[in-house]
Amino acid sequence: MIGGMDRMNANERGQEVPDQAEPDDFEGPAFQRGIWHHSTESAKRVSLGGSRAEQAAHQIARLSAGAHAGDRIGSKDDLRRICGVSVGTINEAIKLAQARGVVTSRPGPGGGLFACDPSPLSRMNGWFRAAADDESAFTETVQIRNAIAPLLIDEVMREMTLSDQETFSDLLWEIRRARNSDATSDFIWACWNMHAHLAGIGKAILLSTLYLSIMDVGVSYIRAILETNAPALYLDPLADVMEDLVSALERREASAAIDAVSRTDPTLILRDPPTR
Repeated sequence: MIGGMDRMNANERGQEVPDQAEPDDFEGPAFQRGIWHHSTESAKRVSLGGSRAEQAAHQIARLSAGAHAGDRIGSKDDLRRICGVSVGTINEAIKLAQARGVVTSRPGPGGGLFACDPSPLSRMNGWFRAAADDESAFTETVQIRNAIAPLLIDEVMREMTLSDQETFSDLLWEIRRARNSDATSDFIWACWNMHAHLAGIGKAILLSTLYLSIMDVGVSYIRAILETNAPALYLDPLADVMEDLVSALERREASAAIDAVSRTDPTLILRDPPTR
């Protein structure tokens, strides 16, 4: 059992992250496999809820989603007050929201920020971005993940090599190390690095992308909980699921691997396991 946030960026709590420019071409939350391979140090430096600009962009997206396309949702100053951020931060947040197709701006009298009717892809990306601390969104993604798990494991069983199995063993060692040292942040990243490698084995890019985006929601959700609370944590249940997954992959038992994927739930670390 571990205390909550003391191992998850306690030194960053309450600090505003400096605004950073982002590329104009927006990519979804897990569209690049590289973001899943955080080193121990980078994992400790990650801002749990994203930058203040990201958080403000999420709020703007929610406002836009609740309006009809073309409706005015406010001026820049209105949104700055609603989001409770600085001028520089709201400027960056508006740039992010515009790049994601959720708002458009109009200058002059009567101008401001207006809701857009984004493309299905933009809506999906916006949904993933805004899902970090949403319990209903987390539940929905788990259901979708479980539905696509057989497809993913079928791909893995066809394409997995001996080198992949060795990688799974190495990743499992990292999970064990983090669990034994009660390193919560390292443990969470190690578990999801395991799933990142799992998703990267097959050739179905859309399937892999959707799977990683869903797993990203899980990581964001549990980190948002730990940011606002200090619950007791129990790493063993999730670690046991990772052990089962690797064992099933080594035996090439698809049904057991699907079962382990379906039991992969980051909120397991919040639940006191039953006494054996």
